[in-house]
Amino acid sequence: MSNRFTRVFREIQSEIKGPDGKMYYGWWNVAAVFPCVIFIFSTANMMLQLMYPAVESALNLSRAEVVSIYSVKSGTAAIVAFGAGFLIDRWGVKTILYVCATMTMLGFGFFHFVDGKWMWWLAGIPLGFSSIPLLLATKTLVARWFNRRLGLALGLAASATSISGMVFPVFFAWLIQTYGWNNGLPIMSLAILFIVFPVVYYVVKDNPTQEEVRREFGSEAAKPRTFVKGRLIEETQDDTGPSFSNILRNPVFWVLCVVQFFIGFVDQGFTQNVTPFLVRDLNFTLYAVASTVSLSFVLGFSSKIFFGWFFDRYSLKGISFCYVMIAFYIALAFGIQGLVTLIIFQLARGFAHGGVLMEEPVVAKHTFGPGHLGKILGTFSSITALGLMLGPITVGWWYGQAGGTYYPAFLTLVGIMLACAAAMFLIKPVYRLQQLAAKDSPT
Repeated sequence: MSNRFTRVFREIQSEIKGPDGKMYYGWWNVAAVFPCVIFIFSTANMMLQLMYPAVESALNLSRAEVVSIYSVKSGTAAIVAFGAGFLIDRWGVKTILYVCATMTMLGFGFFHFVDGKWMWWLAGIPLGFSSIPLLLATKTLVARWFNRRLGLALGLAASATSISGMVFPVFFAWLIQTYGWNNGLPIMSLAILFIVFPVVYYVVKDNPTQEEVRREFGSEAAKPRTFVKGRLIEETQDDTGPSFSNILRNPVFWVLCVVQFFIGFVDQGFTQNVTPFLVRDLNFTLYAVASTVSLSFVLGFSSKIFFGWFFDRYSLKGISFCYVMIAFYIALAFGIQGLVTLIIFQLARGFAHGGVLMEEPVVAKHTFGPGHLGKILGTFSSITALGLMLGPITVGWWYGQAGGTYYPAFLTLVGIMLACAAAMFLIKPVYRLQQLAAKDSPT
């Protein structure tokens, strides 16, 4: 086992350095993704979850009302993400990153003025730019620069959420309890201003040159390729592969859209309700929850790299396995009785959740090819955001209808994830199979 890990580490090291011993610039873009994800995406998500118990008491809100801010946030993201997919292709990733950073920073500052239910919900609108549009921009950036090691690069980029989760939850809990639930995010807006903006300006580079693409492939033999807007297109395909209108007419595309909707529904339907469940229903302290969340992200860091390699090797079947693991960790919530079982649950959650943040680009590229990535990911992300919008409020509403228990809702989420896993297992990654066939065929 140790020899296997050593070999994988050496492979990763050689991929980063490249055949000429120099660092491929795509890895600098991966590094630039880290502060963007940490201070825009992760900060908003983690702070909101830790704020819920205090907000529920301070504003006298029901469980469904308090988690509804995430539904507003996701509804905004669904609208913005669809347009962002087209704007990324037209204006570039860098512009979208500036917009996401600016809107999120202003949204963080708005929380200082929240004093009621409607203001609480309104605060979710600018935060819509901190989730799906931000992740869409960073995923597209990585997908443009990487072909040979797309899964690995996405895994390393997605590990930014794990770094944030390992370092910040206890600090966020301290901020909330020291400065109040409505002042923590305004304080964190300074990190966007003084860290994120300089990194985007000086480091992020939208599109690789043709020479840089050749370096990414290293010494690997490749058929002649056409270079279009930072993406590699096989010359054996017609121009840029199937048109977007043909993709829209493909039934597999809409099956994948349904799967993406339910993935979003389950993911945040569970995640946005789990902290109130642990703090208000199971009587864990906020610090205990924050500390175990940090532990979950320690395992999540390595699992993202694992799933990146796993998706490179097993494609959509690897994603199906990831979905099964998500169903498993949700089922573990039924057995939480003390600190030990809480830690087991959080560790399983950290591992299983590792693949969710990077599966969309793999699904899109392995199934439909590199053409129209922005549009496909934009559509997927918008539909996912609809699930993100409906999941938290539905599970919170169901909690009230079930007499103050989450178990019927959680059991339903487990069933949905298993159904999604079965659907993903049966779908063929057409473009991926074509690539493998071309590589194995004699030249």
